[in-house]
Amino acid sequence: MVTVLGKEGDNFYTAFYEPDHKKRKKSLDKWVKKTTPAVQKAVTEELKSLVDFVMENRWTDEGWKAGEEKLRRIQPDYHLVMDIKLRSLTGRERKDFKGELPASAFKKEEKVQDKQGELPASAFKKGGEEQGKQSGVEEDGDDYEDAGRSPNDDRSDSMNPNNDAYQASMDNRSDQMNPNNSSYWSSRGR
Repeated sequence: MVTVLGKEGDNFYTAFYEPDHKKRKKSLDKWVKKTTPAVQKAVTEELKSLVDFVMENRWTDEGWKAGEEKLRRIQPDYHLVMDIKLRSLTGRERKDFKGELPASAFKKEEKVQDKQGELPASAFKKGGEEQGKQSGVEEDGDDYEDAGRSPNDDRSDSMNPNNDAYQASMDNRSDQMNPNNSSYWSSRGR
């Protein structure tokens, strides 16, 4: 589950938008010091979520053995990684996240309401947090507009053992490698 540090994200933008470069440097340094405790707390929660996910159905001897085999198989390719980024939330993340959306998301929501009138109920989560499509950002001529999920998003999901798509892709691969399965023959054009 992704953790959104809404207030801290807005504070980053505020510090970054300081026009004077000397003040901007001080503002960003101050932001790092102020944000560190919130990130430390989030790290603790994320690590607990990881342990809960890995240990799900693994408390019995059989469950643990299956988990051990899986982890030994993926260990060379999967590393404990911490990413702190500015990015839009994926569709799944918009439905299931910890933390809060930044105040700027609500300002965006107000702009959309002004232009289009009422928003559908699906655009909100728990107390009015915005769940609508994240707007794109254009930088240096590159268009990063979020037009849905890309093939790279799907590939990332299928390569991540913490994602349901990973198990589905592993099952599909097993089916295609098994001559006793119809998928074996259909994957070979028969």
